[in-house]
Amino acid sequence: MPIIPVLYSNKFNELVLLKCLFLLVVLVGCSPPRELVKCSMKDSNCTVTNSYDAFLERTICQAGNVVYSISEQKLVSILSVATEVQRKMKVVTHFSHSIPKLVCPDGQDGLLISTKNLNRVVKINLAVMMMTVESGVTLRLLRQLINEAAKAGLAFPYAPYWWGLTIEGLLGSSVHDYVVEMRIVSPAKVQDGYAKVWVLNESDKDLNAAKVSLGVLGVISQ
Repeated sequence: MPIIPVLYSNKFNELVLLKCLFLLVVLVGCSPPRELVKCSMKDSNCTVTNSYDAFLERTICQAGNVVYSISEQKLVSILSVATEVQRKMKVVTHFSHSIPKLVCPDGQDGLLISTKNLNRVVKINLAVMMMTVESGVTLRLLRQLINEAAKAGLAFPYAPYWWGLTIEGLLGSSVHDYVVEMRIVSPAKVQDGYAKVWVLNESDKDLNAAKVSLGVLGVISQ
């Protein structure tokens, strides 16, 4: 018995193609990394990883505690207490994009300082074309601001492919040509209350070093 081919109309073929494309669109998606700092007892007995969910050595990075700073004043208080008791500290960003385990403090005796909540835009000065932001602001949060700034003739000179990077992370990656001022909270002597806020601007030669400090000079607040 001969086989008679069934011919479909162009309209039917287009409909099938559209359904296939719709299925592909529905299935393709993405999600942000999971919470990188996990603690078994509220903010104590913690582990921290990066956005890749593994460091190069495949080891587990532990910390005794994590604190979430919400302001520069809070940072001063945190560093003051930890410095007085000579406790090792490391800063962890929202998504922790670092591949080496530079974020690891001194095991269960160490302290993690998270800038996750330091994510506010402080001010925009259109007259001098400058923006002031807290260090934990991610480019995802800045995206809307960048779009609005563009309407006023401003532009963000560098933008990496991944929106999870923070402003402080960009500075650590040497993306710093247009930084004109930084505020850094660092450990200090007893007469300074064990913590001090440094304000560095273009008149300070130390600003160039602070732009690529990799976190070793203190915690960037703005």
